[in-house]
Amino acid sequence: MMRPVDRLCDLLAIFAGIYLMAIMLGIVISALARTFNLSGAWSSHIFTFAEFGLLYIVMAASPWLVRHRGHVFIELVTAALPRNAQRVFSRFVSAICVLICLVLVWYTFGATYRAWQFGDAEMRSLDMPKYLLLGAMPIGFGLMAVQFARFVFGPVTLHTGEAGVHE
Repeated sequence: MMRPVDRLCDLLAIFAGIYLMAIMLGIVISALARTFNLSGAWSSHIFTFAEFGLLYIVMAASPWLVRHRGHVFIELVTAALPRNAQRVFSRFVSAICVLICLVLVWYTFGATYRAWQFGDAEMRSLDMPKYLLLGAMPIGFGLMAVQFARFVFGPVTLHTGEAGVHE
């Protein structure tokens, strides 16, 4: 059942990486164009896509990071607990993360729906329907909730129970 979700998260992480490289390339091209006095109206669009892209990148890569326990978290408390308490505490923390993500899905979906309903636009150098920008959030938070739920109900917990850096 999790296989399609995992493939979707993999694809979104790849999208985030490609978008990040495109932003870097766009900034380099824009700087070179400005250096050689070749910049025009198109160069301001690069920064608009970079601004929007930062939200897309975070929302696209975060579910993949949750699945691979790549988010920053502190193991100090779990390392001090007995082994059985570590698992219970880790599942409790993961359940809180699921609830927070679901609340964020609710609010961001509402904001996205209202932006779509009223035809709101994000006015920059390039006008963009606001729902296209906001729509990344309920999807990203929803997939993060699914990934955190894996640590609540699955055989593996979010925390290792060992303090320190594990890379």
